[in-house]
Amino acid sequence: MNEIHVIEHPGRPTHWFVDDTYYFLTASTNYSRPFLDTDENKTIVRDLIWSLAEELGLTIEAWVILDNHYHLLFHLLKGWDLQTFVRRLHGGTAVKLNQLACTPGRKIWHNYWDRCIRSERDYWTRFNYIHYNPIKHGYVTKMSGYPFSSIHHYEQTAGIDWLADVWRAYPCKLVTYDDDLF
Repeated sequence: MNEIHVIEHPGRPTHWFVDDTYYFLTASTNYSRPFLDTDENKTIVRDLIWSLAEELGLTIEAWVILDNHYHLLFHLLKGWDLQTFVRRLHGGTAVKLNQLACTPGRKIWHNYWDRCIRSERDYWTRFNYIHYNPIKHGYVTKMSGYPFSSIHHYEQTAGIDWLADVWRAYPCKLVTYDDDLF
């Protein structure tokens, strides 16, 4: 049986720590400032995500890193590792980004929001949302045009036709399928 723990703090999102489940995670920068506006800064975040995922046994399913936030979809064996993952990711990236900018102590991250995935539809809709996010925010006009996303992995391993089928079956709200998305 999975362990479930809930932590509530006034003025902050409630966090559920559930063993052996999928999570959708979003984190934003402090005041939505574009602290991740360079490839170098996004690479720092991406590389630490992958390093911590390996160390903590997370299986990253989908990801995207934008100038002021990121989204992850992943499987986690031990629910308590969620807070360890986020704390180490945000602490480690804040130190590195501040070293690069010569701004020690600057607050980089505002908060994070997590959601346990509740169904197959929930999983695939969030998978598509992650890959659509660079279009939503005006970075690119095609999902494949954005380099800091897992979309390229799925293009190479499963193919555009598979991605299109997943999109048709589980579209994001208010966005219909269009061949030009890919």
